[in-house]
Amino acid sequence: MHLLYPFAKRFIAGEDLKTALCNVQSLSRHGYLSTVDVLGEDTHTKGQALAAQKEYLDLLKRMKDQTFPLDLSIKLTQMGLHIDPDFCRRNVETILQASGHHTVRFDMEGSNTTQDILYEGIELHRQYPNLGLVLQAYLHRTESDIGRVIDEGISTRLCKGAYHEPEHIALQSMDNIRENFFRQARRLLTSGFQPAIATHDEVLLEEILKFVKVEHINANRFFFEMLYGVRRDLQKDLLGKGYRVRVYVPFGKSWLPYTLRRLAERKENILFVLKSVFRETFGLGRLQGLNL
Repeated sequence: MHLLYPFAKRFIAGEDLKTALCNVQSLSRHGYLSTVDVLGEDTHTKGQALAAQKEYLDLLKRMKDQTFPLDLSIKLTQMGLHIDPDFCRRNVETILQASGHHTVRFDMEGSNTTQDILYEGIELHRQYPNLGLVLQAYLHRTESDIGRVIDEGISTRLCKGAYHEPEHIALQSMDNIRENFFRQARRLLTSGFQPAIATHDEVLLEEILKFVKVEHINANRFFFEMLYGVRRDLQKDLLGKGYRVRVYVPFGKSWLPYTLRRLAERKENILFVLKSVFRETFGLGRLQGLNL
């Protein structure tokens, strides 16, 4: 299966911390911020969860002399949520206590974990204000969840959502997902605390750029966030327009199950990757003509 690595490595920042940090530092030199994700989720033993925790602590130790801030993207199932919620919370608190000026952000997973992740995030944010969350626009519940994170003043990354979910839990058509994404993005941009708008969708990006201009929203009040190796042309374009761009940087030896699982979850993921590579390679980005 390592035959897939030459393809996957475009989207994975390496199998080890040293390689990943070289890529993070390179992004920083070019003006980008980073969200670092140690690949892995849904651990089955406390030993696995503690090993994942140690990777984040090692990352923070290596970054202590760096002045630029990081987002650390953490999956609670990786920290032992399904083993023992109290054990999971202790693992996460250890990382939060070591995080310094960096942000620790709880990533969202399948809908069976959404309530637990939101609850833990809100509870811990009251003690650790550098804790952030992620919400997925395709879930029906996100309408109310957005109101909650705004009220609590929690920095939130908004993404479309990549897991396969049934109709009673999530929107199914891309038009409806886009509509809800834009609606929730407007709420975060006007009332949220340092939100991140995480999409490569040019239709959405154009609408958001227009909205930001009309509403006179300062570029320092929010971020755009995109995946490592995906639509680097759009990343560069947004950065050139004066916006803060954060790149989601995954690394680790679990790249193969991560890649296969993401591609298997929804057929749209495969089409998205192929289309993104094609559009970037042939310079088909639509934002370049927008003087925003």
